[in-house]
Amino acid sequence: MIETSTIIEALCYILKKLKKADKIKLVKLIYLADKYHLIRYGRTITNDDYYAMEHGPVGATVKDVLSFDHFNIPPKTFKYLSTLIVKVDENHFRVNPDAKITFDMLSDTDKEALDFIIEKFGGMNSWQLRNYTQQYPEWYQYEDMLKSRLTKRERIDTKELLYTTRKNDILRMPRKHVKESEKILTGKFD
Repeated sequence: MIETSTIIEALCYILKKLKKADKIKLVKLIYLADKYHLIRYGRTITNDDYYAMEHGPVGATVKDVLSFDHFNIPPKTFKYLSTLIVKVDENHFRVNPDAKITFDMLSDTDKEALDFIIEKFGGMNSWQLRNYTQQYPEWYQYEDMLKSRLTKRERIDTKELLYTTRKNDILRMPRKHVKESEKILTGKFD
C-alpha cells in the first residue's frame, strides 16, 4: 500500500538538504532513492507505482503530491502536505520554514538511501537527472514508443527497478545480493 505520508516526508527530507528544487528533480531523486533502497533492502521507500513517461521513470503518487492536486489526494493528507511543503512557483518547492518535521515515517535505511542519492545526484539539474534515469532498462524498453507518441505512459513492474545496466553504475550490487532483494520483494524464497 502506498503511504503518501512517507512520500511527503521523503520529499521534505530532500528539500531540507537542497533548500529548493523543481518537480522533475524531486521526482527523479525519489525514483533513484527507491531504486537504491530496493536493490539493497528488497523494498522501495515509497511503495509508489512507477511509469515510464516522456521524461523518464515517474512515481505516480509522487507526481500527484507535487501537483498539489487536492482531487487526487485525501483532504487530511493534503493538509499535511500543505503544512510541510511550500510551492514557490509552478514548478519549484521548498520546506515550510515553520514546519516541525520529525521524519517518523522514514526508517534509518530510508534516510541512508536518501542521503546517498542527495550526495551523488543532488548537484545535477533536472535535465541531467532525466537523462541519467533514462539509461535504466525499465525506461528505455519503452523509449521508441514514448518518443513516437504511441503511448504517454507504460507501467513499470517494481521488480524491474532491481536492475542496472552498466558495470560502473553506483547503484549496482553483486548479482547474488540483487537475487536476495528480489526474494524479499516477491516473497518467493527457495
